Amino acid sequence: MARLHISVWRRRRREHLTGEPPDRVHHESFPPDEDQGLWQELAALPRKQRAVLVLRHYEQLSDGEIAQVLGISPGTVRSQASRGLDKLRSSLSSSPAPHRSMR
Repeated sequence: MARLHISVWRRRRREHLTGEPPDRVHHESFPPDEDQGLWQELAALPRKQRAVLVLRHYEQLSDGEIAQVLGISPGTVRSQASRGLDKLRSSLSSSPAPHRSMR
């Protein structure tokens, strides 16, 4: 049963090769100095909330795409994003240094 489950899982997650790579926006490897505080606050979030927020705002993926990447439901994506943004807002508003907010 375990091997059957693993083989089905692997078949669904297989990559599909294409002739043309999808268009992606190139981002700098390191954020500018004024964004360092935001990235530190983001790093303090729980793993799933951090992943959802980075995929949504940095990689600009839709809720459906994020759900596929993380293997969770779109409803979970929305709830994790909401909780993560609430935590970021509260931590950034209580911190003394000014930070830029997420878009």
